[in-house]
Amino acid sequence: MNEKEIIAFNHLQNKVKQHERTIAQLVEIVAAMNRRIIDSPRKQKDMNQKELLIK
Repeated sequence: MNEKEIIAFNHLQNKVKQHERTIAQLVEIVAAMNRRIIDSPRKQKDMNQKELLIK
């Protein structure tokens, strides 16, 4: 490999690492949103049951 190819290769490696970090962050965001979506009906059900008990 010549110097230009090495520089280009290093640049591509850095870009791939950056994309991997971005993808990992997006996966964490999606997982958090999924947990909220799953927990939301449970919380609503619990709140409704508490309201019934108060009445």
